[in-house]
Amino acid sequence: MSRFHRYGVAVLRTAFGAFFTFSGLNHIFGFWQPPAPQTHAGKAFIAGLDASGFVVPLLGVIFVYAGVALMAARLVPLALLLLAAPVVAIFGYHFVSEGHVLGPHVIVLAVYLCLAWEERRTWRALFVRTPDPAREDEVPLSAAF
Repeated sequence: MSRFHRYGVAVLRTAFGAFFTFSGLNHIFGFWQPPAPQTHAGKAFIAGLDASGFVVPLLGVIFVYAGVALMAARLVPLALLLLAAPVVAIFGYHFVSEGHVLGPHVIVLAVYLCLAWEERRTWRALFVRTPDPAREDEVPLSAAF
């Protein structure tokens, strides 16, 4: 891995972490108001999140934890795993609900995919089944009785 690549990934990871730390603190304390949704679907989605009373603060805590972990370069795979669903939701909200083809949501998804690709060796454990010799006789999805 070249020096440019290593530093580039570190800069991307730090900037991504700073973005989510700021966003998480904003979800918790509300010091900056993002632009209002432009469509009825967007307004309904945001109103539903706000009406629940716990989703926005929960996202704030997750964003702060993951952002600080990314900036500190500690538990990066866990931080990326925690951010997977919110990143897809951010992209889907802007692309589907708001109808924006290009915008910051594309950059967020692209940076996330780049960082996830850098951690691809650690994801292998999530998708590879290691055989357990003590349970060879069991069939997956066998009857419970």
